[in-house]
Amino acid sequence: MGANPNTFEHSEDWAKAYQVTHHKLPVYPAVANYRLKANLQVGDTVNRNYRSSIIANDMGGDGSYVRQAVTDTKEQLVIDQEKEASFYIKDLDELQSHLPTRMKYAYDSGAALHNQIDADVLGAYGDFNLSLDDGDIGGTAGNGITVATTNVSKLFSRSLTKMQRNNIKMDNNARFTGFRKEDRMTERGIAIITPDVYQILLEYLEGKETALGDNVGINGHKGRFFGFDLFVSNNIAWSGVLAMATNPTDGDTVVINGVTFTFKDTLGTTAGNVHIGTAVDDTRANFAAALNAPTTDIAEAATTGFVAFDEYSSQHLALRNLTATNDNTADTLTVVMKGRGFVPVDETFTDGTDEWTAAKEVSHCLFGVANAIDLVIQKAPNTKVKDRTGYVGNDIVSWAAYGQKVFNESLNKMVDVQVRTDALS
Repeated sequence: MGANPNTFEHSEDWAKAYQVTHHKLPVYPAVANYRLKANLQVGDTVNRNYRSSIIANDMGGDGSYVRQAVTDTKEQLVIDQEKEASFYIKDLDELQSHLPTRMKYAYDSGAALHNQIDADVLGAYGDFNLSLDDGDIGGTAGNGITVATTNVSKLFSRSLTKMQRNNIKMDNNARFTGFRKEDRMTERGIAIITPDVYQILLEYLEGKETALGDNVGINGHKGRFFGFDLFVSNNIAWSGVLAMATNPTDGDTVVINGVTFTFKDTLGTTAGNVHIGTAVDDTRANFAAALNAPTTDIAEAATTGFVAFDEYSSQHLALRNLTATNDNTADTLTVVMKGRGFVPVDETFTDGTDEWTAAKEVSHCLFGVANAIDLVIQKAPNTKVKDRTGYVGNDIVSWAAYGQKVFNESLNKMVDVQVRTDALS
């Protein structure tokens, strides 16, 4: 009997390659230097001294002079960061897989470590002396800058002015022929900006990308503008301020990067629930503790309580590199997220005065000179295969050890350019 022509057999095919994983591009080689690696042959600390200032005095009429006390101050760079990104592969699964499983996941783990280093380096914006906010371009001091085509060039010109006022010599081409070697030294200008700022810059240039010059083949490099080499990064740090002066009402929520926290009179068992304390200061402190350790339960009590998220849940991944700081004096909670650049936030507080503060949601772009941050990578990210006792398979371990420091000589070499994100579409 012939086959029914209306009956179809369905087959299942497998592509022989993984889908593309879109990793962030680390740009820390542009802003960091590695000059101290040679000093770290033994131990985990590098010591550096800086000199006290000498001033020019009037000499006395009889030729007398004043001896000035000179002192050296020690600073240290400590290797205090150990990171790992590891996974397990069963031998049989790898044998039967039609995909290059080990190689691809090893690549992903290495990318994760490099991007963590990148986030830590770019997250050092608060270590520098200089910053640029709305007050520096004619607006309100302390607020983030609402960047537009009418003011984007001021990010560059005002940053350059701030550094020049502090004797930082930035020039990508010429070299000063002063009589002292230190005066002849100039340093290459760089600007680490978000994709949103880059978009506005292109609109300011009317899409003429060629006006930014040629790329140099370094991750994230997008040309040059106002003497700054441009690097576009999604790993820039972000910060926001949540005003919270009134105790929440049962069911009020706060949303950070897509993760919902719900304030409850009775804690319950739903992940993300935050217990409402006796007073608002208690609740705010409890919320800060939950944000700083989102995978750790906090027992319910009069002033505490939090139902944690699972270790590898999507919520925990969305909250990586977050630090929350409670301020009882200002009735605020400040949230910093390294490696994010743009963080969507929201809230549904019953009290309308409690909210994410307008113009305080900012990405911290870095404008300055190259090599302003000292970075020592004692153990560069790579992969090590380890037998797993009691299992027929291997642990694939990737890890890195590093430390960073903004030394005294570099405090004015970078400007924390605060770009308002709540105004972005």
